[in-house]
Amino acid sequence: MARSAPAPEALRTLRQRGSIALGTVAIVACVGMALASIVSGEPSLVLIGLMLLGAAMGWVLLVRPCVVITLHGIHLDNPIRRTVIPWSQVQDVSARWNLEVYSGDHAYPAWAIASHIERPASQGMLGFGALGRASQQDVAPAPKEGTTVGSASRLLESAMDEWRELAAEGRPEAQTGGTLTRTWQPLDIAALAVPILLVVVGILR
Repeated sequence: MARSAPAPEALRTLRQRGSIALGTVAIVACVGMALASIVSGEPSLVLIGLMLLGAAMGWVLLVRPCVVITLHGIHLDNPIRRTVIPWSQVQDVSARWNLEVYSGDHAYPAWAIASHIERPASQGMLGFGALGRASQQDVAPAPKEGTTVGSASRLLESAMDEWRELAAEGRPEAQTGGTLTRTWQPLDIAALAVPILLVVVGILR
């Protein structure tokens, strides 16, 4: 009996532990200072806005960015922008100063890079099993956070090679289609805009 394909949701989410830790510390420190200003009895709107801006930057720049590997392609969740690249549009992956995914004539950098992720021997990167061999699990295991640029690059190359083999076999799971899309991240923009607005109001009043 043919095994069911994994859900099209994220199969791997890649981030750096160090960035998450640094961003979390920045958020806690900045929010703490903002609260201290509020309870001091003489709150400064400018100071509160600056501290909230620092917290927002910690989240937007360090905590939230990630590289998401899905059944249908790669999602590069960078600050402010998200790039979705279907496997059929991925041409190459490069590990230089940061991870870059090539599609067409452009290289799309990934702000966040994740680390060591263990793969069960019985499963391929995309969770189909070793290209057709039976597997006891239908869903790819949960990722472990943290990695280097090189290991993330090798992970994406492995997934890309597996997709190409599946596509060559005519497997319906590999028929991703679609085109590369780039969209703005409204939540990132709002998280940065609101504290800036508070600072401006505090200066002008």
